[in-house]
Amino acid sequence: METIRNYLDNMFSGLKRTAETERAKRELLNMMEDKYNELIAEGKSENEAVGRVISEFGNLSELKEELGLSDADVITDTRRTVDFKESEEYLSSSAKAANRIAVGVSLCILSPAPLVTLAGAFGSGSSESVSKLAVFIGLMLLFALVAVAVALFITTSIRISKYDYLKTEEISLEHGALAYVKELRDRFKESYALLMTVGVVICVVSVVPLLGIALLLGEGRIVILGVAILLLLLSIGVHLIIRAGMIKESYCVLLQEGGYADKKANRQVEKIGQIYWSVAAAIYLIWSFVTFNWGITWIIWPIAGVLFGVLSAIINATYKAEK
Repeated sequence: METIRNYLDNMFSGLKRTAETERAKRELLNMMEDKYNELIAEGKSENEAVGRVISEFGNLSELKEELGLSDADVITDTRRTVDFKESEEYLSSSAKAANRIAVGVSLCILSPAPLVTLAGAFGSGSSESVSKLAVFIGLMLLFALVAVAVALFITTSIRISKYDYLKTEEISLEHGALAYVKELRDRFKESYALLMTVGVVICVVSVVPLLGIALLLGEGRIVILGVAILLLLLSIGVHLIIRAGMIKESYCVLLQEGGYADKKANRQVEKIGQIYWSVAAAIYLIWSFVTFNWGITWIIWPIAGVLFGVLSAIINATYKAEK
């Protein structure tokens, strides 16, 4: 019966809350309960009984006259309606985009690893020509990985851009789509917690191999291996965090939760975000190439992520205070 009551609440969510609509809602609930109990008495299963009841009484437009409702009771909804198919396609595209973006960021983090490893292995003790060749190959691999990452960012952005209206316009999910998205979101909660936990743990322990090698062995070339392992672990941890976060965000977009409850604030965050992350990337690359201290410069990304989260929260709080 709880399913029927929830469905009834959704049916009447588009009506003005008046004495007439409340009376009609109680009347319809009694009719649905009577039919449900009748079907259960006939030996129908609970799921079958609920399905039959919703099928028979689930169309409010057909029951409007019987319940004594008029067009004046209907709230004019100017929001864009998103149906089941549209929701399903968006969630599928978002999941693919989350994986591609996560791979791209991981490649950016991992890109200095070949350069650091080759420069360390063929640095001191090797001839000048060999050292230069090692640095050249390392740089080529770095730029290749970054190029692949940028290609992923651009192509993914183009593919997912057709759903931008979901983030900028006021939307309303159809009843079936709303239940579908909520069910998927609830099922993803455990996976989200697991992915975030594992990702954060990997990022935290990523420095352990470097510290262990430096303290126990202390030999320069072997320490370079620790830096490469650190970058590898970081790329894995960040991949899990970004993927989980983007998938969760897709549910927030459709359900109008979190920052997406306020479209104006969200549009402002997006505009600032485009500039913010471009500046962060520029600082990372300039600092890394000037100092060649790739084992330290990666710290820009988690710091930038935390600061952007704080900035987004401030913007959303400001818009809420203005309302």
